[in-house]
Amino acid sequence: MTTNQQLQPQAIDAEMSILGAIFLDGGAMDTVHRIMTAEDFYRESHRVIFKAMESLADRNEPIDLVTMVNAMKASANLESCGGAAYLYALAEYVPMAANVAYYCRIVQQKAVERRLIAAANNAIHIVYSGGDIEHAVAKIEAAVQPGTSSRNAEPVDMGRSVREAVERIECRYENKGDIQGLPYGIDGVDAATSGMHPGEFIVIAGRPSMGKTAFGLNVIFNACRSGKTAMLFALEMSRGDNVDRLTASHGVAYQRIRNGQLTENDWSKLAAAFAKMHGWNMMIDDTPAISLRELRAKTRRQKKTGLDLVVIDYLQLMSLNNSRDNRVQGLGEISRGLKQLARELEIPVIALSQLNRSVDGRPDKRPNMSDLRDSGEIEQDADVIIFPYRPAAYCQQCKDRVNDSSHNYREHQAKAEIIIEKQRAGERNISIPVCWLGEYQRFVGL
Repeated sequence: MTTNQQLQPQAIDAEMSILGAIFLDGGAMDTVHRIMTAEDFYRESHRVIFKAMESLADRNEPIDLVTMVNAMKASANLESCGGAAYLYALAEYVPMAANVAYYCRIVQQKAVERRLIAAANNAIHIVYSGGDIEHAVAKIEAAVQPGTSSRNAEPVDMGRSVREAVERIECRYENKGDIQGLPYGIDGVDAATSGMHPGEFIVIAGRPSMGKTAFGLNVIFNACRSGKTAMLFALEMSRGDNVDRLTASHGVAYQRIRNGQLTENDWSKLAAAFAKMHGWNMMIDDTPAISLRELRAKTRRQKKTGLDLVVIDYLQLMSLNNSRDNRVQGLGEISRGLKQLARELEIPVIALSQLNRSVDGRPDKRPNMSDLRDSGEIEQDADVIIFPYRPAAYCQQCKDRVNDSSHNYREHQAKAEIIIEKQRAGERNISIPVCWLGEYQRFVGL
């Protein structure tokens, strides 16, 4: 045994106690399986012995000294694991099996510590060799991140599920009319969806100039001013551009913010807007072409101090884990990853998405799910799909700013719809008329 191996975190006594407890009570195997696996044992011989016990349990055979000696002789592992004498010693190591869960947690914790050391050593090697640092960081986070293992999820009996359903429905009844989730901030949309709910993966999709970024920022605006914590991954625009748009939402003309032609009244509104926004719990990450791995690591870190909403602008600009991947398959992996992230963190995750150009070439330009660009798994993974739609974006008279008896430019520009194409927990194919205030980069209800 090398010095490095001797320094590895381990709990040999606890490992022996687990194996001894299984000898005393084969039913202890179920408790062990809920907490750890064979790979969590530090000593190789203990892993081999435990796997032999698992094989007996799988065949519904008793786990005792006779069956274990025979099983390990048959697999030619008996002598390398200490022989029959060591199995006898394990069988007498603990007086009872009652504390097996406690021993399992000790062994599992030591295994996590060893994985962390291995990941850190790997990261050091990667740094020196000029490799993928992002991958190394993700490995370290995965080694220590609580709550990501399926072993932490226990099946729930129907009695508990029904009790929770009663509490949930009673709460809705007592607060009928109230939005149950995090509001979008547009009355008609909130009424149709009951807001955004923990674990939902929401896709906001549209062609350029339809207002999908504005819609995403509107959601953030509404969440932050109500005290929620939001995180924006801005892949298309810079942090400064997004802050300018959020500032315009407070009632300052976006174009004047952009060109600097501000009035005295604008400056008063800006001061009020900045005072409010300064206290928002909002993070903006404008890393270009961020990967799913990096995004996941950053949101997990933020969740530890509080996170209620994630918005990604936009999906197709994220980098694929493998540049050689088929693009549709790659975006499908990102979509599934974002859905899993929403469930893991128990928050709504919103991804903005482009639509195919084919929409522009057909007479009816209202979007549908088949228009999602490189859709892959997006329409399957999404719990909610929303299309902001502005007919004026296709109107040549609006582009020419025609304003006469046959065409009211400003009125037509303001017409918009929020189309709820899909929602798992509600009615779909709903069109909600709204007003588009382009000057302030906002959608508002009618």
